[in-house]
Amino acid sequence: MSQTSGNLPLYLQIRGMLKEKIEQGLLQPGDQIPTEAELIQQYGVSRITIKGALKLLVEEGLVYRIAGKGTFVSDPQGSDALLAQEIDSAVPMIKIGYQSPLTNDEFSLHLLQGVEEACKEQNVALIIRTATTQKEEKEGIRFLCAAGVDGLLIFPVDGEAYSEAILNLKTDKIPFVLIDRYLPGIHTNAVYSDNYQGGYLGTEYLINKGHEKIGILSGSKSKTSSSEDRFTGYLDMAKEAGLRIEPAHWLTRTDEFTYMDAATTHTMIKDWLEAQPDITAVFTFSNILAVRAAEAAQAIGKKIPEDLAILSFDAPYIRDYQGHVFSHIQQQEGKLGEEAINLLLEVIKDPALLRKIVIPVSLIEGRTT
Repeated sequence: MSQTSGNLPLYLQIRGMLKEKIEQGLLQPGDQIPTEAELIQQYGVSRITIKGALKLLVEEGLVYRIAGKGTFVSDPQGSDALLAQEIDSAVPMIKIGYQSPLTNDEFSLHLLQGVEEACKEQNVALIIRTATTQKEEKEGIRFLCAAGVDGLLIFPVDGEAYSEAILNLKTDKIPFVLIDRYLPGIHTNAVYSDNYQGGYLGTEYLINKGHEKIGILSGSKSKTSSSEDRFTGYLDMAKEAGLRIEPAHWLTRTDEFTYMDAATTHTMIKDWLEAQPDITAVFTFSNILAVRAAEAAQAIGKKIPEDLAILSFDAPYIRDYQGHVFSHIQQQEGKLGEEAINLLLEVIKDPALLRKIVIPVSLIEGRTT
């Protein structure tokens, strides 16, 4: 990157360099500018930075976009706008179906926002169906296919067996991408967070804080990957640190007994904490369970974080009892949605494509640890 722009943000520097090429005639009206991927490689910056630069150029009228074609240098006479409309009308709009569990938590809502924003950027039509069971998921997938979508983005619901509906899509060669998770042992296109990294990173953090008796709290009974990968990350880090592995310190698969039942969940966690008084930290694999763990700890007289530290996957929707956010593993929901849509569009063009995209996570320290 050039240093002549001083301390300007990178997206402004790139916008300036592209604008300079246009003004110098190196890029002529009607010329297609490099793709986002090419610009990322050329300048060594993130996709968000490139998008910001291009967005400014579009707003200034220096370039214009054509869905499915690319970004082009504008004609000062303004004729390119009409050309873009003509091309757009000649190219059928791509329709994508999004099958998802009910968006009743912040992660799902932010993920949906990322998907919607990516569809707007790509001028793609989005049809949404929600489900709470695999049966409803199957019905939703059937509906979306009947609606004539060009491809499917699927956030799988939890289940003890692989979804028959998803497996049938693979057999029928219908373009689809799984988002947030993948099916272990089944080769599909998927975009998901690095859950293994999250489990490893969170456990390492708690160990470095001096905790050796770490409780694991998980509610999933799913055959999909997220909870299993988080647990594997925890186990590997614990073994590397030489911690004694104590299964009594794990309370997992709670959804089998307490799904959507807050009172039963509260009692189960409280009884578990009372039976394992040596636990000094709890790593919960969902933000809802982090809140339940905090409530149960308070009920038996444990102070947070003095008596019990709590680390969550994703930020809980409430603050802790001292007015501070939970320490948590942060996922990039918007990035997940953007990458999933981009990958699905590639799969629609090339059905033979098979790729998994893993999005890094980070640890945000709050006051519960």
